[in-house]
Amino acid sequence: MLLLGVVLTPATGCLQNEEPSFNELIQQGPSVLAYYFGEHSPISQQSDPYISSLYRPGDLLYQPILDFQNGRLDKAVPKLKSLSEGGNADAMFWYADFLTKSSVKTKHEGYLWFEKAAKLGNPYAAMVLVPTSKICKDYFKELCSIHWQDTAKSLLEKRAAGGDLRAKYYLERPINPHTKADFEKMLALVDESAKMNFFIPTLDMLKFYEGMGDSTDSEIVRILQIVAKYNFLPAYIALNEFSTKNEIYPTAIKLGSKVQLEIDALRCTKESHKLAIQDLIDCLSKAYTLNDFYNEPFTLKYMVLPDDPNLIQKAKEKSKAFIDTMTPTVYIDEMHVDGFF
Repeated sequence: MLLLGVVLTPATGCLQNEEPSFNELIQQGPSVLAYYFGEHSPISQQSDPYISSLYRPGDLLYQPILDFQNGRLDKAVPKLKSLSEGGNADAMFWYADFLTKSSVKTKHEGYLWFEKAAKLGNPYAAMVLVPTSKICKDYFKELCSIHWQDTAKSLLEKRAAGGDLRAKYYLERPINPHTKADFEKMLALVDESAKMNFFIPTLDMLKFYEGMGDSTDSEIVRILQIVAKYNFLPAYIALNEFSTKNEIYPTAIKLGSKVQLEIDALRCTKESHKLAIQDLIDCLSKAYTLNDFYNEPFTLKYMVLPDDPNLIQKAKEKSKAFIDTMTPTVYIDEMHVDGFF
């Protein structure tokens, strides 16, 4: 009988201290994540909207990476190009990613920017140039070289030694935590990172428990609810898979959740032809926010637009006023360029 890592020996019936086995750790489910099920308990919403954001307003890369994240490449790319030409190695990664995926004609230029970024100290650019990387395989595998693997490791070590927790995680995380040692290493990284408001390791770990049953799902939801209180937007997006309740929508949308805003907008577009005037203005303003902030024009196409240009103008003004109140966070990074976790 297992009691908190203590077992009865069959020979004597005596209690004997014993570390839980790998299978026993797995069977505990997400509750093994000490930060979320130990002394730490759910807290109120953090007042700092950027507490888990990769960049903050005022940081050089905040606006261009936010625009990149939001699909506003028309705004992001010129800024990233300018910063890259000015020698910013982190901007070079994003500019290179755009060029590589944009066109057959620009993918070689993208490779050259990745190479330059790596030579200037960007470990994530060096990781792209390793033959096993997806970007390398898909776009310029004949140019990649295994020597970039050692370069990437060295650059990550340098950043980690300087206190960069993200670099430490990508340096040390087990790719497949299917041994006890690797699993415990991952648990330690999740705990250390969460204490510093870095939650990508937590979301990576939760993938391990997907599809394990209702009780596991309830523990996953508990963890996501805690992470959401630290304003980490992917937690809100993930919570949407477990519930159709919309209590979290206003906070998520204000933090920059396109997913929640789309759902909210589509709920009213179906009825747009028969909405009362004020409701129509509200609904239409959400569609304009999607169009202007996220470069997503499709919701507008589902709406029956009013004939009165004054109503359209009011909706646009309401959209702009809302965008001005938003505190959008940057949650993508070089390992999650597409925003998927």
